[in-house]
Amino acid sequence: MDDNLEVAVKEVVSAAPAQPETVDWLTFARDHRDDGNTTMFMAMRSVMRLQQHMTSVLERELKEHFEMNLTDFLMLKTLQMSDDGTRLLSRVAWHLLVHATTVTIATDRLEARGLLYRHTHPRDRRARCVTITEEGRAVVDSATEKLSGCGFGMPGLDAETARTLVELLAPVRRSAGDLDRSH
Repeated sequence: MDDNLEVAVKEVVSAAPAQPETVDWLTFARDHRDDGNTTMFMAMRSVMRLQQHMTSVLERELKEHFEMNLTDFLMLKTLQMSDDGTRLLSRVAWHLLVHATTVTIATDRLEARGLLYRHTHPRDRRARCVTITEEGRAVVDSATEKLSGCGFGMPGLDAETARTLVELLAPVRRSAGDLDRSH
């Protein structure tokens, strides 16, 4: 190796931090005039990072113990929580915030396992419904219990704080047009 190149490489390596650099958002907000944008950005970032963490934990647990993904679980849970265990496929997609194709693919998987079944709407032949089976109810109950054990991906969150969190997010969700029975 050329001596000049070797010296340059050593300088770069010695100047590199031992640990990756982190951004301290709280210090940034404190040290800079906050016109609200920094605080709003930090709130957005906090929610997004928590969502990423939760998804990762939930996906891992569901795959390892139930051979299903988060969409499958949420679909079964949505059906379980409905009045009669039945929903229009289009409403399931709306509740899960996913495309109808995603719900169709999940329906195929879950139907093949006997956890739900698909049928025509009783009053509208064009519409398709899905209904959870007793086996589906048993699986979603077991999965819910398992996910409860890991705090649904939110370790350290107690029931009272969870209620407060739902209440705090409700007006934000309403303003965003997310209008369901959860608030």
